[in-house]
Amino acid sequence: MSAKSAGTPKGAVPPKPSATPKTIGSLPPDLIVRLISFLPVPDLPKVACLSRRFKILAYNEDLYEPKLKSLGVVGMGRGADEGRGGTGAAGTAGADTTENTQLVTRLRQLPGGHMLSGSIKYIGTGSLWGSLEEDSKSGTAGSPEQPAAERLNEAGSPDAPTPDSVGSPSSAQPQISAAITAPKKSTITIGAGGVHGAAKSQNAANIGGGAKSGGGGAGRQSRPARELFRQVYTELLPYFLDFKKRQKDSKVFKDFKDLVEVGTILRRLRLFSQAKFIPDAEDIDFSLETTIEWFESMVLGQFERAYDTNNIKEMQRNALAAYQLNGGAACAQLFISKNPIFFDETFNPSLVASKLPSAGGPAVGYSLADDFAKFSDYMLNNCRKQAEIIAQVFPPEMDVMTLFVNKVFEDSVAEYLTAVLVAAKSRENLGIYLHTLATGVHCCTQFVDFIANNEAKVFVQVDQIKANIATLFKPYTETYIRQEMEHTRKKFDAELDKWNNRKGERGVRKATAPYLADQEKAQAHKRLVMSAVKAVVFAPMALTKTLGITGNNRVKPHRQSLLGDAEPVVTPMEPERVDAVTYHLDDDSLNSLISLELCLNLMHTNKEALGRTLVITSATDRPKLRPNVEKVFCALLTSIGERHIKPAFDKAIDRLSKSQVVDSTGDKSVSMDSLQFFEMVHIADLIQQMVDVYFNEDVRSWVDETDFLSDIVVDKKAFEHLLDDCVAHGMDKAIQVLINQVDYILLTELSPTDYNPSDKAMVLDVKPTKACEKAIECLNSHTKLLSGATEKHTMEVFLGEVGVRLFNVIIKSIKRQQISQAGAMQLICDFNRYYQWAQAQRVSSIAKLFQVLKELGNLYLADGGEELKKLVHDQSRYQGALRIEEIYELLQSRTDYKKIQKYVESKECIIQ
Repeated sequence: MSAKSAGTPKGAVPPKPSATPKTIGSLPPDLIVRLISFLPVPDLPKVACLSRRFKILAYNEDLYEPKLKSLGVVGMGRGADEGRGGTGAAGTAGADTTENTQLVTRLRQLPGGHMLSGSIKYIGTGSLWGSLEEDSKSGTAGSPEQPAAERLNEAGSPDAPTPDSVGSPSSAQPQISAAITAPKKSTITIGAGGVHGAAKSQNAANIGGGAKSGGGGAGRQSRPARELFRQVYTELLPYFLDFKKRQKDSKVFKDFKDLVEVGTILRRLRLFSQAKFIPDAEDIDFSLETTIEWFESMVLGQFERAYDTNNIKEMQRNALAAYQLNGGAACAQLFISKNPIFFDETFNPSLVASKLPSAGGPAVGYSLADDFAKFSDYMLNNCRKQAEIIAQVFPPEMDVMTLFVNKVFEDSVAEYLTAVLVAAKSRENLGIYLHTLATGVHCCTQFVDFIANNEAKVFVQVDQIKANIATLFKPYTETYIRQEMEHTRKKFDAELDKWNNRKGERGVRKATAPYLADQEKAQAHKRLVMSAVKAVVFAPMALTKTLGITGNNRVKPHRQSLLGDAEPVVTPMEPERVDAVTYHLDDDSLNSLISLELCLNLMHTNKEALGRTLVITSATDRPKLRPNVEKVFCALLTSIGERHIKPAFDKAIDRLSKSQVVDSTGDKSVSMDSLQFFEMVHIADLIQQMVDVYFNEDVRSWVDETDFLSDIVVDKKAFEHLLDDCVAHGMDKAIQVLINQVDYILLTELSPTDYNPSDKAMVLDVKPTKACEKAIECLNSHTKLLSGATEKHTMEVFLGEVGVRLFNVIIKSIKRQQISQAGAMQLICDFNRYYQWAQAQRVSSIAKLFQVLKELGNLYLADGGEELKKLVHDQSRYQGALRIEEIYELLQSRTDYKKIQKYVESKECIIQ
């Protein structure tokens, strides 16, 4: 045990060796560069003289790039140098990357290197870190700790670190020595490309060594930030210091005679002053700012005089000088404030009310919209003329046209729009205001689109102007959708009340056979109605497609259908023509409960509201476009479904419940209540097709059908379910009425001698009875109406139910008759006719059921005995449609039942 360890008390912690005092040199390189950046520029040479290491850090590119940016110089320095790193000899790029990776590893072993996120950032300084690269290339080092220190001392580095300072990462906190050794001829040249240049050079000892070396040449071509800053600094410093003694007679005005050059140098001097490169320069700053203000006022005065004399060249020269000085904002404002467009009295907002027609009425809304469209035309033509002047006078970077158009909207358009909308709102009709508002939004939107494509090719920031338009209309659009829905519902209420009143005035008329009973007429009627619907749906949507504001080709707003209750502009149609059109949509012979014409008018009103919504919302508040469109369309579904179709079907179902059979005195025995219900199904199908066409053409593109929780998807499905429920609820009543009518026909038309002829020797005419034919005709007259009006599945369900009930009615009718063996042939003939009808319906369940009916005819032809007994007890023949008890009841209708009863009702012992 040594003496030192012997003197230490047992269990005591040995004292830590005294730490080397920390200095600024022990800080990480990036932190030192950050500290140096706050020093004034004249102090940087002093920092560089402190030591070799501080000289390297004072020459670092990171120190000068922010200074260049403060002077408005960007895109130079190391970024450009690194971008040209591949301009050296072929094949050096890969080697450069490998060498830099090795140097990064070595660099992080230096003091503070572990704190650098990207140490390769300091490799290109061309000094201390370049020597590390020489070590990695030479391969003469004996150990990783010693070579850097020894070779830096041999190369004459003024701040050569000791071996302890360049040790491994596990060594105690090393420090870079500040001792200055005797200067020697260094093989490292500062600031000439560093290791990036050395990687491209054949001689590692001439890293950045001058113009003859490849690395040095590449370094000068890249214009490092330090050299570029030195050039700018030495160029501006004399002019800046000259303002300490002079102002208007400064050296700037002696060396530069052109206004544009003077404006440019003054702008650069202002940036130089704001960067605070020179300490205690407040007096110079004040003198410089005073000179700049004087120069700007002189330029503005010359520009104003040139504007008054319409001297384009002089205006252009002064505008460019102002732009180089400070961006030229004052010059642009001067041009805008003196423009005659803001003093034009052609369209005076205070005279808007006096321009309205003396006659009142909704047509006033069209005149207000026309007046604003003319005003927009006038302002657009003036702005086009000003665009030609702006293109000649101002640089494109000033974006004067955007400022000018914004000023036009803020002052002239806003004032005139307010006057027009106030005049429109003063009218009692809300539709006038909504129409004028939509026209105003559309005119302003088109104004921007046209001025953006001006002939002078002047750039205009369309998005910025449209944002200002949205702000301009915001006070009016905040309550727009509420007002639109209020107006639309009032129009719907008026249409519904008009229909109800007209329906009440008709009274109850004598029912006649509707022409929809003819299938060809029914299809022709459908085609006619759908063509009328498409004529409305496919028409250009109001304001969105046809309204323009340029030239004489503009479509007048009153030619649009935005205002549904406006006075007609064209000559009204003759009464005969109106009646003809009405007949095709709503004829008394069709139905008096549901109206195609009403639904078409409601769709027309909704289309007008949708047009206004698209125009106003898309231009002022586009995020609300989808919910607003949904609100407008859902209002239509509610009015057509809940307020028109459902009450009509409820009344029709009530009529069916009270319906009576029709006396079969004519050729056709048709229940009008049942028939009209089937016609209502046709009309409801037409209405649904109308709504679908309107939705697909005008609404679908503005909503998201995949959002199953959206209002429009929910309401549209509810509308379809409403129609299905109305049809389903009335279908049972309609079927029962139809079957009652068939039962009545069989009861009244079927003679007792049809199946039991009195003269057994007469020759039978093998054809169906008159009652059978009438029953089939009644069935066909009703079922044909549903063809094409409902889905295939619904039609099959309907026909299946009709078949089952008809089968029961026929069985009931047979039980009332007395059937002889001679009349059995007539019965079988009727059964075959019913079976043919069942097959014609193309429903398998009906065909199977009436096949059983055909088998029943054999019961009335068979004689007594085992043959009849087998027919009675062969249940597979009747497919479970008839129970054995029902067959016994049917056999009781035979005239010879007493004779065959013993065969039919004989009991046998059956062991089960």
